[in-house]
Amino acid sequence: MKPAVSVVVATYNRRDVLRKTLECLAAQTLAADQFEVIVVDDGSPDDTGDMVRSLIGKLPCKLSYLVQENRGPGAAENRGIRAAQGEWIVLLADDIQPTPAMLQEYVTFHQQRPGAEFAALGQVLQSPELPETAFQKHWDPFKYFELKGLTELPYWKFWACNISVKRSFLLEHGLFRELKGAAHEDVELGYRLSQAGLKILYWPSALAHHYHVETLEASVKRAYERGRNFSVLTDNIPDPQLVVKYHVLNARTWRQHVATFRNVSATQLPPEDRNLAWLLFRQVIRWAAFNRVTVPVWLSLMRGAETRPWLSRALSPYVYRGAVFYHFIKGCREQLSVRRGSSPEAMSTGQAAGQSH
Repeated sequence: MKPAVSVVVATYNRRDVLRKTLECLAAQTLAADQFEVIVVDDGSPDDTGDMVRSLIGKLPCKLSYLVQENRGPGAAENRGIRAAQGEWIVLLADDIQPTPAMLQEYVTFHQQRPGAEFAALGQVLQSPELPETAFQKHWDPFKYFELKGLTELPYWKFWACNISVKRSFLLEHGLFRELKGAAHEDVELGYRLSQAGLKILYWPSALAHHYHVETLEASVKRAYERGRNFSVLTDNIPDPQLVVKYHVLNARTWRQHVATFRNVSATQLPPEDRNLAWLLFRQVIRWAAFNRVTVPVWLSLMRGAETRPWLSRALSPYVYRGAVFYHFIKGCREQLSVRRGSSPEAMSTGQAAGQSH
């Protein structure tokens, strides 16, 4: 009998964290014969393979292990989707640890909405088991609190960390672009699927915890990389509101801002981004607070907060988000300057606080 649900976990070099995720999947309330777990190893240099193979046959559910040369998360997820046998796919990041009822909640969702066009985005909260560093206390990479009270979500909430979608819909309408690095491949796919009629609904009862021991330096590096790869979205998604949503205001994107605010009532932007005057005011304030002069100072303070509790209490999450997001904007600016053949310093851009998955 084929399972109803296939959980696809793309992984890279996170053996110990992945083990905990697999243990959480083994403890699901959903009957073990109703789901399978497919781990796709994107060329991990550690002994991830030995760990996963040691669990095959020991977990109550079917566990499969696939390995490939390092090609990026999109390629790994595509391979898992193609190998899956379940009617419904759950895309789960290797550092997302599901609560016992998560898969049962997804089954309930799909029973209530059997149409192939419905996808469910589960909720992800920061794990209470994360170390209590100053950075971890202030950092929330997903900001699921912004989704409270929402039902249908825009395509840019197609987050592959914890989402369920019908396998046949993916195979018919498109899989991930196979790019390396933090390349926005899930958002880009979300747009293509939305054009085919996909509806993403928020299903907070499909709850999981994010266990990723994050550092300031790693977050800065990832934000910069996402900025350098932002053209993956702008080149492939002809939607002007996208740059407004990501708060990317520069010489290349001002026309998209104008187009968006000509018909702002038709957008899917959050309420705080639909008022142009308020949006521009926030951009100016953020540019003044987070720029190439001030950000090194903020970074120095944040590093100092790791050993000075009083300083950690004095800094707000806004400062952490703003300083990290500055590097996303820096990456966008440098990527644009490379395309135009001009120096990064010659380009003007707005700054914004926040971090998108």
